[in-house]
Amino acid sequence: MVQRIGRRAALFSTPALLAAPAARAQAWPSRPARIVVGFAAGGANDIMARLLAQKLSERIHGGNFIVENRPGGSTLVAADHVARSAPDGTTFFYTSPSTLISGLVNRSPVVEQVQSLAPVVLAQSSPLALVCRPDFPARTVADFIALARERQGRLTVSHPGTGAINHLAMVLLMRQTGIEVTLVPYTGNQPSITALIRGDVDVAHDGLFTPRAQLEAGTLRAIAVTSAERAPAYPNVPTFGETLPGYAVGFWGGMLAPRGTPDPILDRMNQELDAILKQPDVIERVRGFGAEPVGGGRDRFAQTLAEDWAKWTQVVRENNIRAE
Repeated sequence: MVQRIGRRAALFSTPALLAAPAARAQAWPSRPARIVVGFAAGGANDIMARLLAQKLSERIHGGNFIVENRPGGSTLVAADHVARSAPDGTTFFYTSPSTLISGLVNRSPVVEQVQSLAPVVLAQSSPLALVCRPDFPARTVADFIALARERQGRLTVSHPGTGAINHLAMVLLMRQTGIEVTLVPYTGNQPSITALIRGDVDVAHDGLFTPRAQLEAGTLRAIAVTSAERAPAYPNVPTFGETLPGYAVGFWGGMLAPRGTPDPILDRMNQELDAILKQPDVIERVRGFGAEPVGGGRDRFAQTLAEDWAKWTQVVRENNIRAE
């Protein structure tokens, strides 16, 4: 099993995908380019893709970037479409760990195509958060773990659906700490948070984007975030790792392209996006939904993809997680 994970993860870091000679020409197609998003309009991934499309259209002379939403199959419909698209620089894919994880929990053959997509740039990273109502008795990670042990599986935790990164991150937490909680799947982030607000569950495991209004109003509070470092937008919220060294889960958003897209196009796209992610108005906008812009080279994103593939493959297989 370990060898199989290693071979698949290596596809994300194939030298041919990461080569970026400085002297290589920066070619660009003359036709409009699509950024395909596997989520419905209005969510954090869609907002980010539209922001990048707007900025690319402004920066590249004659460039015309449009966002195309193709929701369905937990992003696998969009992933399959992009993987089958012509590798000519006119199609890109903005996605999150949802695509890798969906392929794993659905046992989908599409995952083989997803693995062949070429990394372009890691655009943003944001933590997941353990969120509760103000009267919840646990205020720290240590309190939460102690309460979970006391209730012996009766503590309820909502998440956006079986196989979502929120679900897998809680499974990983249970394995690391030995606690048992009852995981309650919903059909998305908002229903999961709504269930928490109604009192249907004890806590929710979500990102910071969906409950941000309630967090700012004080009608919900965050116990901890899953990132390796504290979220700049919520500096008073500790990380899980401060109590549980080594526990960290990142929720990222990034751009990919069909495998075979010419390196000059991938290099140019990476350079433009990296520059966009350093713009002050972009930084402010990204931080507005609880994320941090990242950027960097194509190899940085390839490494993130490979690490996530290995981590979530192990979690899914060891816990026999399947889509419901």
